[in-house]
Amino acid sequence: MKLRTANLFGALATAVAGQLAQAARSHPNQTDTGTAALNLIALFEGCSNNDLSRALQLSHSATVRLIDKLEVDGLVNRHDAKDRRAVALHLTPLGKRAAETALKARCAALSDLVERLSDAQRAALDDIAATLLKHMTQSPLEAAHICRLCDHVACPEVDCPVHKKALELSAA
Repeated sequence: MKLRTANLFGALATAVAGQLAQAARSHPNQTDTGTAALNLIALFEGCSNNDLSRALQLSHSATVRLIDKLEVDGLVNRHDAKDRRAVALHLTPLGKRAAETALKARCAALSDLVERLSDAQRAALDDIAATLLKHMTQSPLEAAHICRLCDHVACPEVDCPVHKKALELSAA
């Protein structure tokens, strides 16, 4: 019985991930990582390449290449930070629109799925998701990675099980 549940859950996760990846791309060359970078920069305006690299779980060189591409596409600007070795990342107006568009597409794809559930099923899914997300959050950095594509208006930090777990881990 547990194996069937695990298999169904895995199939669901794969199907949902595919739908979200498709919904988040505003053009064929856009990547999930690029979309996540835009969302994180929007949330943490002025973050550094290093901050973004850690949240996306990318190497420094891969993050630099990603930011180079986003900058060439007119989505991100780099500003000199206080530390000359670091730069502060900011979205351009085009980047803000792209981040908003991707987030709306993600939310629409998820809403289409969740609306097929009854109120009781949605409540159960909320509880199950919160339990599993808390378990999967092993560090504050992992929390940023887990929530890299989240709608932080729909799930503010005060209600977010991942953020709450990250705070617990930071306090320990």
